[in-house]
Amino acid sequence: MIIKSRTKQGKAGRLWVFAGIILVAIASYFIATHWLARKAVAPVALNKFPVSGNVQEPEMANVNGEEETEAPLPPTKLLPVPFTPQAPTANWDELHNEACEEASALMADAYFSGNHESTLSPEYAEAEIAKLTEWEKQNFGYYLSITTEEAAKMMEEVYGLSTIIVQFPSPDELKRQLADGNLVILPANGQLLGNPNYKQPGPIYHMLVIKGYDRIGFITNDPGTKRGLNYAYDYDTLKNAAGTWNHAEHAVNLNEKSVIIVYKE
Repeated sequence: MIIKSRTKQGKAGRLWVFAGIILVAIASYFIATHWLARKAVAPVALNKFPVSGNVQEPEMANVNGEEETEAPLPPTKLLPVPFTPQAPTANWDELHNEACEEASALMADAYFSGNHESTLSPEYAEAEIAKLTEWEKQNFGYYLSITTEEAAKMMEEVYGLSTIIVQFPSPDELKRQLADGNLVILPANGQLLGNPNYKQPGPIYHMLVIKGYDRIGFITNDPGTKRGLNYAYDYDTLKNAAGTWNHAEHAVNLNEKSVIIVYKE
């Protein structure tokens, strides 16, 4: 009987040990699973994710946890760009009838050089138009009409300005450039601008400087008329007229609607 009792006690002890092992194993499993689950959902900084292929980089938050956004556009903006007509001494000969590219370029240079007077002197503007015309002859072999790309090249090489040619911007994109202090040069079919101050029917090809905006439209220095200082156009008129010169066709290509953003690095 004693032997039988000890055998039963031994079996019971082994069962308790086995049960304890099972309980420890189960507890360990749940602890490990819980820890791994917590680790799997731990936050990872967005900027650690790689960006490749067609995946767009997500918007980042700044160090304060706030979403980075551009400053609100001011309701109005007017950059102090001095004005000159393309015929500074009112000599509307063949050269000056086509000198809108040169006039736009020299107004941009004056602004970025720190000249914020209302107008440029006729003597200075005339000398600059002559300088730019000579540069075009030497570099392009012609000067009466030049393309968007050629005008940008001229501003970069003669005046050291920085330029970028972009597809015609949306109204807010256009305003953003101006709010940031950049100028916008518009190449266009001048007859589609509908400016009553032009000698009618207006220039076939034209360039002007967009320098500001208000709640109604965009404010320009339009060198095609002596009354071009602060001349306003609405957005649709500017976009509809936008186009670049086509040397082969000797006409304005209205399918290529772009502008030159001018800035100083």
